[in-house]
Amino acid sequence: MADTTPRILVLDSTVDLAEQVRSALATAAGEPEVVACGRVSSVAQILDDEGPFHVLLAGSSVANPQGLRRLELIRQAYPLMGLVLAFDDTPDASLREVIRTGAIDLLELPADDEEVVAVIERAVDMAMATVSAVPMPAPVVQVVHQPLAEAAPLGRVFTVASATGGCGKTFYATNLGYFLSHFTGKRVCIVDLDLQFGEVSTAMRMRPRFTIFDALEREEEDHDDFGGHIEEYIETHPTGVHVLAAPKDPVEADRITPPDVARVVEAVRRRFDYVIVDTPAQLSDIVMAAMDLSEQLFVLTTLDLPSVRNMSVFLSTLERLKVPTESIRLLLNKAETDVGIDIDQVEKLFPQGFLAVFPYAKEVSRSINLGTPVMAASPTAEVSRKMNAAMLDLLPVDRREAALQAAVPLKKKRGLFRRG
Repeated sequence: MADTTPRILVLDSTVDLAEQVRSALATAAGEPEVVACGRVSSVAQILDDEGPFHVLLAGSSVANPQGLRRLELIRQAYPLMGLVLAFDDTPDASLREVIRTGAIDLLELPADDEEVVAVIERAVDMAMATVSAVPMPAPVVQVVHQPLAEAAPLGRVFTVASATGGCGKTFYATNLGYFLSHFTGKRVCIVDLDLQFGEVSTAMRMRPRFTIFDALEREEEDHDDFGGHIEEYIETHPTGVHVLAAPKDPVEADRITPPDVARVVEAVRRRFDYVIVDTPAQLSDIVMAAMDLSEQLFVLTTLDLPSVRNMSVFLSTLERLKVPTESIRLLLNKAETDVGIDIDQVEKLFPQGFLAVFPYAKEVSRSINLGTPVMAASPTAEVSRKMNAAMLDLLPVDRREAALQAAVPLKKKRGLFRRG
């Protein structure tokens, strides 16, 4: 290997592959650095935070069409980083999808340490040779980092979900969109993935000209420039929040696939700083595609037994699907007293705890009728203040004080003149 310390990023849902790579390369020249990453949606953030890597070694957890499509996008964004696929079985995808990732090698698992070292060494040598061939006067270290500097930072993605309808997903998604837009001054887009009966446009009293279905129809004609035209299909609310609406005809929903969802969200996050995905009350492949791209998943329930029971099943299913629990935030909405079930009882059922409990509030109904998020219409209402507190950690540190102040009720002013 070259004198530059090799850096390998290992992408897999378990740490087993990364641990084997560390062990196999422990005595290799240059004391290679190995970093583990559990989710494909975290790769770009790691690359931006920790600098360039020579090789991305992708494990079996991405051996599917959606995962391979994500790898293709990563490879396009960071062309000087070598991609190696490490699969323990035949990928659940076509040969064309595997080839399109641009992988330079394939490691068949299980593999012994000698095979691992040989594959990694070849990939690192190829990456270093590619860097050396780039005709730029800057030192090699700067050349390796160049793709990171040129690639536009990807927006943060948050998904809002529930196991039961009527829990307030759209309510929370629209208020989260307003909160982030208002207090960061950055661009926020809500993607309505409730493809059959989306309500984001209705809740915000918008009449969108185009929908996600129209955007995908455009892609069929102009696949290569899909991302460059995505904003043509996005509407803007008076609060500054942008919306990519659900299809107008429920029949159109059947023509949208999980890979379509991945393409849309990827395109939107390249144009917006924050992307909020509102989903239907089900755990479909469409919803899972959105979750896979998300940094955090907000799951809502209400204070009734069917909703609570369904949330428990929902979370158990996510656990079996190996969705990281640390990315899940629970929210209890429309909480009231004397309804036959107490908040304390519900909290005991979910040891991970609730990020927040929102009260049932008439201000919410009023805000929906106005087509304005309640945090904008009634910022000092109790429900707005509780949402403010729950969302605060999503803001940059220097913006949190302003958000806190906005949620503080104004004190009653004294009269200008005292009575004698």
